[in-house]
Amino acid sequence: MKSHVRLSDIRGYSRLAVDATIGLTNLVESMHRNIARVPGILGPASEERTTGITGLVYRSIRGVTRLVGGGIDAVLAQLVPLLGDVPSSTEREAVVAALNGVLGDHISVSGNPLAIRMHLRREGRPLELTSQALAAAIPQPGGKILLLAHGLCMNDLQWRRKGHDHGAALAADAAFTQVYLHYNSGLHVSINGRAFAGLIEDLLRAWPVPVRELVIIGHSMGGLLARSACHYGKLAGHDWLRHLGKIVFLGTPHHGAPLERGGNWVDVILGVSPYSAAFARLGKIRSAGITDLRYGNLVDED
Repeated sequence: MKSHVRLSDIRGYSRLAVDATIGLTNLVESMHRNIARVPGILGPASEERTTGITGLVYRSIRGVTRLVGGGIDAVLAQLVPLLGDVPSSTEREAVVAALNGVLGDHISVSGNPLAIRMHLRREGRPLELTSQALAAAIPQPGGKILLLAHGLCMNDLQWRRKGHDHGAALAADAAFTQVYLHYNSGLHVSINGRAFAGLIEDLLRAWPVPVRELVIIGHSMGGLLARSACHYGKLAGHDWLRHLGKIVFLGTPHHGAPLERGGNWVDVILGVSPYSAAFARLGKIRSAGITDLRYGNLVDED
C-alpha cells in the first residue's frame, strides 16, 4: 500500500518547522529592534540583535526551539531505520516536489530527508545505470531514447494526466524508449545541469543496445536544465552530445520569467524602509532555482 506520508517525511517536516520558528523569531526581533530605534521612514535598517530582557526572551525562544527540535529529530532518526518506509503515493511525490521547488537549496544544504536526489526514473522508480539493470527494468529498450525533464516544483510522475502518459504516448508514436528525469528544482540550474549531463553520459554508456538518437523534452525549467547540461557536457567532453538529435522546449523561460522579476522588485521596495525591511526576508525565502528563472540563468557564472 502506498503512503501519502513516510516516517522520514515527518522527520523532514519537523526540521522545517524548527527552521521556520527560528526564522520567524528572527524576523519579529528584527522588526522589534527597528521600531524601537524610531528611525526615519527611509532610514537604514539595523541587523543588530535586541539586548537586555528583550534579547534574553528572543534567545530563549531560539534555544528552546532548537532543543526540542533536536530531541524530536534524534528520536525519529532511530525509528526510521527500524520501521522503514512504504512506497510513495503520487500525492506525496507532488507535495515533496513542490517543497523542493520552493525551499530546495535550504533543504539540500541542511541535510533534510525531504531533499530530492537527482535520478533517472521510470514508473516513479530510480534506474540503476548499468546495462544489466537497465535491461531488466526496461522491456525491449530501443536505440532511440526520449528523455523528459519536468519543470519547477514538479516531478516525473506529472507527465501523466488522467491516465494519459505524455512521455509514453510520444515514445510509442515515434518508436522511442522514454526515460524521465527527477530532480530538486530548488537548486541552481547550473548545479542541476552539470549533474544532468553526467547522468546522461552514464545512461548512454550503460544502455543495453546501441544508441542511434537522443531527444530531450524540457518543460519550463527542464528546458533550461537541458541547455545547461549541453554546456557542461561539452566542457567535460561527454560523448552523449553526438547522439543528441533535438531538444523540444515547452514553455521554457529562455529570456527569464517576468513573474520572478516582479517578485524581486517587491523585495527591493520592501527593503527601502527599516519598518518593512524585515518582510523582505519572507520574499527572499524562495529557492535558488526560482531566482535563476529571473533571467534564465544557465551556468555558474550567471
